[in-house]
Amino acid sequence: MLRLAVLLLTLLAPPALAARLELPLRVPFDAIRESLKNALGASLYRAGPCRYLNLGEPSLEPAQGMVRFSGPGNGSLGAEIGGTCRRAVAWRGAVQLTLVPRIDEAGRLRMKIVDSGLSHASTGINVLWDLAKPQVHARLERAAYNLDASREALTGLLASAAPPGQAAAMQEVLQRMQVLEPRIEGNEIVVPVALELPDAWLNPPAASASTAPLTEAEMDALDEALQPWDAFLVYIVRQAAIDGQDNALRRRLFTLLLDSRYQLVSIISGEARADGDPLRALLLDTWSELRTILSEAQRQGTLPPSLLRYALFVDAGDALVALENAAPGLSLSADGLRQLARSLKPSDTVDPLAYQWEVDAELRALFDVTELPEADPPPPPAKSWLDFFIGRAFAAQALDRWIPTRDELPVYTALIGAVLQKAAGTDALSRNLVPTTALIESCWHQYVVRGGKVTYLRSASHSVGIMQVNQKVWRGFYEVERLRWDTAYNVRAGSQILARYVKDYAIPYAEKAGDPNAIPRAAYAVYNGGPRAVGRFAKKNPHPREARVDEKLWSLYQGIAAGGQVDLASCGVKGSASQ
Repeated sequence: MLRLAVLLLTLLAPPALAARLELPLRVPFDAIRESLKNALGASLYRAGPCRYLNLGEPSLEPAQGMVRFSGPGNGSLGAEIGGTCRRAVAWRGAVQLTLVPRIDEAGRLRMKIVDSGLSHASTGINVLWDLAKPQVHARLERAAYNLDASREALTGLLASAAPPGQAAAMQEVLQRMQVLEPRIEGNEIVVPVALELPDAWLNPPAASASTAPLTEAEMDALDEALQPWDAFLVYIVRQAAIDGQDNALRRRLFTLLLDSRYQLVSIISGEARADGDPLRALLLDTWSELRTILSEAQRQGTLPPSLLRYALFVDAGDALVALENAAPGLSLSADGLRQLARSLKPSDTVDPLAYQWEVDAELRALFDVTELPEADPPPPPAKSWLDFFIGRAFAAQALDRWIPTRDELPVYTALIGAVLQKAAGTDALSRNLVPTTALIESCWHQYVVRGGKVTYLRSASHSVGIMQVNQKVWRGFYEVERLRWDTAYNVRAGSQILARYVKDYAIPYAEKAGDPNAIPRAAYAVYNGGPRAVGRFAKKNPHPREARVDEKLWSLYQGIAAGGQVDLASCGVKGSASQ
């Protein structure tokens, strides 16, 4: 098996070259051992029944920049007399060869013998080896490991990574590709492949100096440009979760997906500015953790080592990342991601970059996002003015499309508060955290008037409704239209997300910090910024905007926990420090 990997990235700038990028091809010792074993065969030498030298199962190991090939053997040196072998020497020991890898004129990997012999040698054994040696050396040095298929896989991936406008330039780069002298690293032979990169690819595009907020059209364009990345990552984490069948692995993959999606929405909203190509920025930001998760899972056996496609996928991704690091002026194409994804599952006919909004039942099951229970049925017919308003709200499907006037705020507050408490359940933490989160996110409102029409509340980052559940972060897990238009559904989804964040991130963080009071703050930090934000409120030098949000959350939470009354006119809590 040949693995494509980036073990070395060197950028040189001699006068004749713009830059040189080395992308080594790695050949594991196991592949070389099988190749040499097949070339030699079990019988190294035979001249009749009484003169022979046999080889058992061989092994390879590194030896001071070379390779030691050895295996158990047995042999005989004698003559046949009267149909019976008269042995002068009978030998049992080890065949030992010291080899150095080289590349021949055709670009194939071969092994040069620098030393050979038999263990426990004696005069007779040396005679036997002298007879066998010419045949052994000739067969072994004829053995060649063909790198063509692996070079083609590498060039195919890199060719697909270039956008259409740079396709011709990439082809020229690949045609000038050079195979350099191999070396030994660990239990692999590394064959460096050198590419000369054009000057135009070495410098990233000039960053925009504008600090103006992104327009809606710019946000939409960014959204469309980043959809391939999100689809790619879902494809990969889904396949790894299916193959791994391990809860710890799935938790790590889910956290990676969440963090990547939070980063994605911060770029789309303009909150985080990506230097140059945002697709490339997400790849570089996420790849290191993804490859670590997959590589560790293979070493631990969580992803069976027999699934060789994961090693190939990781190494192909390393090659793509090395190109992106070396050539920031070369935008990453969606086809590059597509080719990389297909290296993980070559036989799959599904487009790995297909982007869908529908609920994905398999994805929910893999990452333990249970289906939301339905809301309670409407109450009985109205008997008083209060029942009238409550009945009106339920008749509109649990508060849907109701934007309360100031006079309606007392009834609306009571009703929406009951919906929030119902979703929060009986846990004291949740009964305080759920309404606090809804208050800071939306002031308990699902709808606004825009262009003279009632529509759902939506942020620049695509968060919607009373709990501001982000459509991008939770794509595939919740029904998007219901998040937008069904108040009770939005509340239940936000409550479920908060409960998960408390269990998976906030409690472990608080236990490590030794501060139980950190749980609600940590849970909301994740809700607002993703898993990597879990402890941001405890930073010595926090981001000013994040610090304001975290302090506001804590103030509101303390007010509600102390029994304060939510005041939707001020979006605060009466009788608390939040006023």
